[in-house]
Amino acid sequence: MIGEMDTAFELLRAALTREVPTVGAMDASQWWSLFRLMQKNHVAALTADAAGMLPEETRPSRDVLMPWLAEKEKIASRSRYQRDVLRDIATRMKSHGIKTLVLKGVVLSEYYPTPELREFGDLDLYFYDKHDEADEVARREMGVGISNDRNHHTKYDYRGVTVESHYHLLNDKYPPSNRQYETLLQEQLGHPTFAILFLLRHMAVHFASGRLTLRDLADWALACQAMREKVDWSCVESTTKRFGMTRFVSAMNSIAERRLGFHGPLTLETIAGDGERIERDILYGDTDLADHPDENLGRLGWKLKRWHAMAWKREMVFNDSSLRLLIASLGAHAASPRSVIHKM
Repeated sequence: MIGEMDTAFELLRAALTREVPTVGAMDASQWWSLFRLMQKNHVAALTADAAGMLPEETRPSRDVLMPWLAEKEKIASRSRYQRDVLRDIATRMKSHGIKTLVLKGVVLSEYYPTPELREFGDLDLYFYDKHDEADEVARREMGVGISNDRNHHTKYDYRGVTVESHYHLLNDKYPPSNRQYETLLQEQLGHPTFAILFLLRHMAVHFASGRLTLRDLADWALACQAMREKVDWSCVESTTKRFGMTRFVSAMNSIAERRLGFHGPLTLETIAGDGERIERDILYGDTDLADHPDENLGRLGWKLKRWHAMAWKREMVFNDSSLRLLIASLGAHAASPRSVIHKM
């Protein structure tokens, strides 16, 4: 397992730096396992060429490499299509005087050597103070049905792409401290520091409620590198400390430096063991309890077990008390009862 972890990080490093990777020889079953791991971590397209650059004696066989390269082309084609859909939506909104702010996926892909190889799923959009008007344009001109069963965004499918139209930049129900963080983000809108502060909180919340992947690690490393001279890093550092995310950010920086060769602009003290534990969680999601029922009361039991398993993560990213987090989580489920026993 350690060998697979090392190889996964090495291929990702090579993909981001465009340097020839250095890995040991593996048999076909090991390569298939690694390929599936890269798919689960949303970096299969990104690492396909890195695997192909290996010397013949360590390169995966054609039986593995060809599907890997096919996955790359499929994701790149999907990415180009999603960008076309995004341009369509933004153009329609602009004709009605509605500005579109793209969150996450497409924006982050611009930091990559080949943007279209950064895999993403939904289009996360924010229309400032014209959310309702934007949804009305979507209903009237795009002919979509809009779901509003989430407490921080509406959702619809347009041309085969899922669009999340955000009321707020963050979920203002959970964790409670997100309300203060939202205020901070609103103050930074239009400034490069916004991008880092938003990405940081987005990663932290996903880490605490589920898992991050190698794609998230690459996002963080590349964003910090690209924005090094533009961001107010003193603001980022003070925000990190204010909201209790220091251990998390320190560990992510340590992993990015040790595994990918990226040296971040923040210098925060790293606690021994944090990086190694997060590395494994990123790759394999050991505490995510991925196998779960999609619905019925069994899902409620799974949620309670998962809450307990994620305690160590919440301690690393939130300054909210455990009781406050539990009450807020129960309140969010009460506002959306279907979420208790249904996968949403």
